[in-house]
Amino acid sequence: MSSQEALSTTTQQQSIGRYVLYGGAGVTAVVCLALSPFLVTPALPRRLYGALPYQNTPKHAIDTAIKLLCKQGLRPGSKFVDLGSGAGEATIAAAKAGFNSVGVEINPSLLFFSRLSLMSQRGKVAGSCRFQNRNLLKMQYSNYDCLFMFGVKPLIRQLEPKLEAEVKRGAYVCLYRFQMSKEMTESAFKVVGTDGEITLYE
Repeated sequence: MSSQEALSTTTQQQSIGRYVLYGGAGVTAVVCLALSPFLVTPALPRRLYGALPYQNTPKHAIDTAIKLLCKQGLRPGSKFVDLGSGAGEATIAAAKAGFNSVGVEINPSLLFFSRLSLMSQRGKVAGSCRFQNRNLLKMQYSNYDCLFMFGVKPLIRQLEPKLEAEVKRGAYVCLYRFQMSKEMTESAFKVVGTDGEITLYE
């Protein structure tokens, strides 16, 4: 190979290298741009779509809730819904406990991370766990055997009439940290279990 041919080959290789580099940088930029809403919106949920700021339910509280439900006789295959499921911890844990679980979340970024978490389970809860992008104030509760919620007080008060009207007889409402109003426990629900900051109603 002559020196001129060698120089031409080197120049072509450098050109290909630049195209690969530019292409990779372009793909990275597009991916970052596509994912940016998922990274930004958790900090702006109320302004963008009316959701409350995210705060996860601790694992020990989730474990306690599931223990109370099992103690009450909630059987494997029962329909469990996590209202405001956040990053999906409680929904996935309920599925692992044998429940048919649904996580309802209005924040699309949290829904994205929930589904990533579900994918990481590698089929351990396949078919018994799913997540939905829905407004918990506009869905129907009558199909579920248990409703779980990190009980933000203003939202609980807003939900109480809907819970009273739609939760079926024999179903449970499990709240973490906050409780139902005195009026609700006198007229519609009774406390059937407590443990730490978990309160279970029927």
